[in-house]
Amino acid sequence: MENHNKKQKVLVTGGDGFLGKNLVKRLKEEGYEVESYDLVRGQDLLNREKLEKAVQGKDAVFHLAAIADLNISREHPLKNMEINIGGTINVAEACWRKGATLYYASTCCVYGNQERHPTDENSLPNPTEIYASSKLAGEYVILGYARTCGLKYNIMRLATFYGPGMRPTLAVYLFFDQAIKGKPITIHGDGTQTRTFTYVDDIVDGILSLFKSGIENEIVNITTEEEISVLEMAKMIKEITNSQSEIIFTPQRPGQIFKEQISAKKAKKLFGWRAKTSFKEGLEKTYKWFLEKDR
Repeated sequence: MENHNKKQKVLVTGGDGFLGKNLVKRLKEEGYEVESYDLVRGQDLLNREKLEKAVQGKDAVFHLAAIADLNISREHPLKNMEINIGGTINVAEACWRKGATLYYASTCCVYGNQERHPTDENSLPNPTEIYASSKLAGEYVILGYARTCGLKYNIMRLATFYGPGMRPTLAVYLFFDQAIKGKPITIHGDGTQTRTFTYVDDIVDGILSLFKSGIENEIVNITTEEEISVLEMAKMIKEITNSQSEIIFTPQRPGQIFKEQISAKKAKKLFGWRAKTSFKEGLEKTYKWFLEKDR
């Protein structure tokens, strides 16, 4: 393990996004020198020259930037591939050339539908849609650079995360919005599909714990082990908001993952991390934010 000196300089791609803002804030609080590289600042992953300049002099790069909205990925497959794979190639190239360790935000969605549960890092990925396929391709880009060029990396398979500041397209946001407005809560399929929804603060803790450990060249799940069905989530949100909204079922979406039960044992063993926030507690914190944001 390396001696983690707080003067380390880090770059966060997608640093102005939901997870990025939370990670940048925590890194700064802990004394790291942090820069964000984000499209909202006119910084494009596909601009190799600009990206390489941003990576210059950095000890580590957290690569969070991606097209993460499944609907956009499905509707614009080429754009999804250009950003999620092409952008990752450029980040890996820049990190290798400039000697920075690359922390890649992959997704637990790469596991897709599995026959055996819980899923762990040794399970064979089986992505069900284009977004997860592009994130898995990004993993292989990084492994290629690592094995051929000696790039130092960690691949972080992150759970679906939620909490204050989340994207309005996420199911947790949509259900809260529908419940608060008294509209029907709409569920794809019969709602028995499960997820390991993880509170954003826990994800940030997991990323930081891995970073501080100095461990390198690992693939690791950063997720809660609490498995919740989408129907259970809708009922919990109804209860928290005291909503009279009706729960209605709509056609199943393409590429649905039916069961997500993922092991976080490797993270606990390697760097002593596990998620602390229960789903109910996370939903209550999120509801509080919902009420305050509309004031």
